[in-house]
Amino acid sequence: MKVLFQARPDIMKNPAGDTVQLVSTGQGLKSLGVEVHFSADSNLDVTPYDLVHIFNITRIKESYMFFCNAQKQQKKIALSPIYWPPNAFLNREGNHSNALAVWKHMQPMRARLVRECQLLLPNSEMEMNVLQQDFPETASHQVVPNGFPDSFIGAAPDLFREQFPDIPEEFVLCAARISPRKNQHWLARISQELGLFVVLLGPVNDRAYFQDLSSFSNVHYLGTLQGKLLASAYSSAKAHALPSWFETPGLSSIEAGACGTVVISTDQGSPKEYFQDMALYIRPLDDQSLRSALEQSFQASPQPLMHHLQQHYPWSNISKITLEAYQSLLLQ
Repeated sequence: MKVLFQARPDIMKNPAGDTVQLVSTGQGLKSLGVEVHFSADSNLDVTPYDLVHIFNITRIKESYMFFCNAQKQQKKIALSPIYWPPNAFLNREGNHSNALAVWKHMQPMRARLVRECQLLLPNSEMEMNVLQQDFPETASHQVVPNGFPDSFIGAAPDLFREQFPDIPEEFVLCAARISPRKNQHWLARISQELGLFVVLLGPVNDRAYFQDLSSFSNVHYLGTLQGKLLASAYSSAKAHALPSWFETPGLSSIEAGACGTVVISTDQGSPKEYFQDMALYIRPLDDQSLRSALEQSFQASPQPLMHHLQQHYPWSNISKITLEAYQSLLLQ
């Protein structure tokens, strides 16, 4: 089988959750014998491929162009929407941009992809429910969850502690791109009130927002960590907090939980489908919910969630589900 992946041209330069999903899916499929190629060329000759897999309809312009090109060439299209309505985030207090109007203006483009692709691959049934609420017609679907690297199983704190000996023994970790949607400023403020040390990991997407975060004396930024060092960082933390405005469900939450860390997650999006009652949930900007979750995290056991995630969500498992979805699509 020969598959073409298409996604925003800056997916490697400006990494985010869609980057991890695309790269991890591709690596897993290659290990199963699938020939996977990536291109951000919206005029590419897609004749050599059995199907085209497009990622992310949040940034819809490029995905729409990929879709039109593949459809024109009568190629079967699988779509990973990575979709959640951002209305609450875009309407938040102090946000005076026209971002919500732009989002709504682009909805007809998203609607066409959701309707006319051959197979939707949402990350959860909750995501699919939201797609069905927002768009009157949807293609058939197969849930393909997000996952974590198999190599993270058995992660230990030693490597992280050796490399960063000055980090306090007890700290709260947040691994996510530094941006208002991830809501790290709120985490920093409430953690400071509680006397908790916060370690931030991830690329800086918003420089002004990062400067505001840097003013907190309890916050330490370590840049972007990968592989075994990232897994070790997760296993070193008392808790991993992802207080975002929404997540589907938050790759770093899955990774942290699989490494044996207590997970504090936003309750907006699809996290509860993955973590069930084994994580601590917070509502964005509800100070008491975050304060309570941070306090509870130091007594909570990470073991139930770790075992659940390790059983169901390694990328090796997800790759098999993806391949099965492709096979069913090609039989249509």
